[in-house]
Amino acid sequence: MKKFLLTVALMAALLWAKEDSTSVEFAHASIAVEGGALYLLDDARQNLDDTYYGLWELNYSFFRTWVGVVQMGYAYLSTTGDVNFSGIHQVNGRIGLDYPLPFVKPISLGAGFSCIWMRADDVTDENSKSSLIDNESEFGFYARLNLPILNWDKWRLGAKVYFERIWTAPETSETAWFGFYLQRNLW
Repeated sequence: MKKFLLTVALMAALLWAKEDSTSVEFAHASIAVEGGALYLLDDARQNLDDTYYGLWELNYSFFRTWVGVVQMGYAYLSTTGDVNFSGIHQVNGRIGLDYPLPFVKPISLGAGFSCIWMRADDVTDENSKSSLIDNESEFGFYARLNLPILNWDKWRLGAKVYFERIWTAPETSETAWFGFYLQRNLW
């Protein structure tokens, strides 16, 4: 009899329980522009200079306190040393998640997937065999720290610090990115 009453009580609780209708997926979205410096942390420094970058970003509420991130950016890397072309165009895309740290609000920590597309700036007979002439794409991951500085109405000004590791053959490439952003809430 105890099992039967316990089963009836459980079924009654399930019938009266309401589904949480306060879904946070896409409850807010914002768009940002960002610019800063890109620093090479590995052997690529021998043939490429550190440079500046620009990007745009879309943020959206994803799940509870998680924030979804989509980025697209551009940087031009000037070459030095024994390289047969003057520079490399780099387009980067990222998709990931940020998590606001509860003990130091509104700072957030994030990570995600990176894709880099590169192409040499000028083509000559000497460098026609390079993989950078006909485009090269690489994949990897990034981690970032989002440091909001100033909030007003629908606007936010802040700084971001990234560490990115790209899985290139035969070794990985590592970069550090430091930038400032201006963000506006869409809804």
